[in-house]
Amino acid sequence: MEVHKFGGTSVSSEEGLRTLEASAASGNVLVVSALAGVTDALERFLHDACRGAADPDPIIDRHERFIAEHLEEDHREVREFLRQMRTILEGVAPVLEQLERPEDRLRDLVLSLGERASARLIAAYLRERGIPARAYDAWELGLITNDRPGNADIIRWEGTRSKLLRDLRAGRIPVVTGFIGRSERGHITTLGRGGSDYTATILAGILGTRALIWTDVDGIMTTDPDLTEARVVERLSYDEAMMAGASGAEVIHPKAVEAAKNLEVKILIGNSHTATVGTLISEKTEPGPKVVAAREDVALIQITGARMMDEPGVIGAVTTRLGDHDVNILALLTTASEPRINILIEEGEVDRAREALRHLDYECKVREDVGLVTVVGEGMSHQDVSTFLASCPGFELLGSAYGAVAVSVAVPREHTSRTARALAEALLG
Repeated sequence: MEVHKFGGTSVSSEEGLRTLEASAASGNVLVVSALAGVTDALERFLHDACRGAADPDPIIDRHERFIAEHLEEDHREVREFLRQMRTILEGVAPVLEQLERPEDRLRDLVLSLGERASARLIAAYLRERGIPARAYDAWELGLITNDRPGNADIIRWEGTRSKLLRDLRAGRIPVVTGFIGRSERGHITTLGRGGSDYTATILAGILGTRALIWTDVDGIMTTDPDLTEARVVERLSYDEAMMAGASGAEVIHPKAVEAAKNLEVKILIGNSHTATVGTLISEKTEPGPKVVAAREDVALIQITGARMMDEPGVIGAVTTRLGDHDVNILALLTTASEPRINILIEEGEVDRAREALRHLDYECKVREDVGLVTVVGEGMSHQDVSTFLASCPGFELLGSAYGAVAVSVAVPREHTSRTARALAEALLG
């Protein structure tokens, strides 16, 4: 028994559904994302509602198409939920129009509908194929989150293991919503980008088993295949996978990998369209460079000051301030050569970061004209690092050390792809 997560394309294609059915028939717990395109449609609904132009019909119709294509019977649970979905959307629309902005808690409520509908559709799909299945909203299994809208963390699981095992022992497959939870105060929350992977790794940890993340690619690639020839990385450590995800290799989110590391969960990543598994994420790997990643949707915060050398707790003070303003830190890197902290955040969080650090007693500079290029690999040699730096003209070193997990540089944004391509060819063949 394992926990298998199926992403949006995997629950929306014939090939993905065949892999999902085989997984369920083998007695695995399923975690599902919203149908492909639904989360984006719900985001559009939120913004349209704020200007008085909301229309729930395209969202309902997307689920009706799944029913027409994949189900033969009329399932009461599915019909009741689609009616509930329409009622919620129609009720939220005038409130959003009055607010003129997608208020955080209403946004979480609306976005949660995609996963909730998907779980019920997939459970019905399995039952029609002779596999007993039951849909669960994550909170029905006892998963409790903190109260942070849009990027909540799962903080407790009460009775979750016994509820899952009860179903499995009875021959029933739990189909669980990924990406969403509910706080102690009863608010529906979303878990942020990669939230379904996060749910799956938490459940795998609770059950003491592996998590298999089914997606539409073969695994984590050595680099972006659009840049140059790439291949699947067969094995990464937790730290390597976290750094690769934060640096632009978006197959699995660092938050999910961090949970897997803390709970000692091995993660497999496979392609549901071909039923092949490509990458294993676990504790240790062979040394050397493995992934070249790049991203342009970042901003760089640089904090400097000579007093940092002698003053303890500086990093903690900075990260606490950012956390208090709901700024998600993608990466934090330091250099041994000078007193400086480099923090990567998403570009859309710059204003909150500036406010968080406004009264900091150090020099703080925010740069939005950069791209991030990173080579990931534990135990890289001095020659690996030298080759990396030689391939990066016009770079600014963010953090590196002999034997470190990764070396990262900031480059002018327009040079990001070119630099990543040169590095992949130089270091990974």
